[in-house]
Amino acid sequence: MISPYLHRSQIAAVRRKYLTLCAILLLIFLTVAPGARARQAPAAQNMRLIGIEFSGLQQHSQDEAIAASGLRIGQSIDIPALDAAAQRLMDSGLFKKLSYRYRTNGNQATVVFLVEEASGARAPVVFDNFVWFSDEELLNAVRRQVPDFDGRARDEAIDGITKSLQQLLQERKIKGQVEYAPSVDLSTGKQLHIFSVEGVKIPICTLHFSGATAIQESELLRNSRPLTDSDYKRSFVLSFAETNLIPLYRERGHLRASFSAPEAKLETNSDRDCQNGVAVTLTVAEGPVYSWDKAEWVGNTALSTPELNWALGMKAGELANGLKIDKGLEAAHKAYENRGYLTARLKAAPVFEDPGQRVTYHVEIKEGPQYRMGMLTMTGLPESTIERLKERWSLHAGDVYNAYYLAEFLKKEVPKEITAEMRENGSAPKSIDSRVKPDPQRLIVDVTINFK
Repeated sequence: MISPYLHRSQIAAVRRKYLTLCAILLLIFLTVAPGARARQAPAAQNMRLIGIEFSGLQQHSQDEAIAASGLRIGQSIDIPALDAAAQRLMDSGLFKKLSYRYRTNGNQATVVFLVEEASGARAPVVFDNFVWFSDEELLNAVRRQVPDFDGRARDEAIDGITKSLQQLLQERKIKGQVEYAPSVDLSTGKQLHIFSVEGVKIPICTLHFSGATAIQESELLRNSRPLTDSDYKRSFVLSFAETNLIPLYRERGHLRASFSAPEAKLETNSDRDCQNGVAVTLTVAEGPVYSWDKAEWVGNTALSTPELNWALGMKAGELANGLKIDKGLEAAHKAYENRGYLTARLKAAPVFEDPGQRVTYHVEIKEGPQYRMGMLTMTGLPESTIERLKERWSLHAGDVYNAYYLAEFLKKEVPKEITAEMRENGSAPKSIDSRVKPDPQRLIVDVTINFK
């Protein structure tokens, strides 16, 4: 019978045999493993590319994808070369996700890219201040990285466009850094991709207007003086024109006046105060002068059409002064807020009758609920003064809330009591903090006035 227990010397012998076996196995692994790894990952050495395949293509062809990768059949490749090709594919904006694998036969390799195509909408691209290049040069430069670029791009192409523009600057030895900023076209509400060069001064030396007849160029220049004190950016110049110059046209009835994207050319004979600057030309399409026809109110029940027309203040046949129309629509909105309709919304859209050069405004109204006065709280003054102020407050709990009453109260009634307070106690509050708190559940408005 064999004893289940081993003597200490026997245990030591077993341990020596075990350690010897481990050492032999480790030696075998170190001898064989490098060869095994080399067979599984031969890309550490150069291989000849004999095939390029894509899995997951739906919108684009194999030829388009291969062209975007930059790979060519027959070229020598390794892992860094495949990684670079994968990065080019991602920079192209064609794909949202990408990975690759390869298979080998001796020193020949076929690479397979597993892709998920980008599916988002393409948005317009704006080259904000690349004044050294023509539009064609910029288009061709971007297509090196983004083959299907046509002036629009998906979000996935942003990195590729940035790289191509930065490379273009380096080729021309222009010091500057390409920056990207997402934006929105204020006239359409649609997305824009804006690329600009930062770190380079591009002063606006001269400004010209093309197409201006209803307004003299001298008046447009006078209202554009801030532009000549700034560096050129296409988006800023256009935004400035929309904000500061279009109102000049709208006031004169040119309700459809618009400015096209500015053109900038390098000044070759600029003086010392405007070195490396540009001459900027803004082209305006003035459009016809319109007269007022009428307003069509839709959705109004709390306020009658005559009441809204009175607030608007426009008469049939008069000049369609866009600024007056804007103020009239604000007055109509204020009329709702004076009646407690704090969430009322008015959406106005002009309808133009070009043969008669008349305009009708179609105004869609969503009145919302009516709010009433809730609780009035005042702090920071002696009780007697607060009581007198509360007596002056004419909106009682349950009354229809007037959104503009508080401002009038602070302007007209409070100073009277503050003056009296100074006469009685020789002191006055340094500041007044007022707050309104609408309660959409109970449809009331609580008002708090703190004297500090």
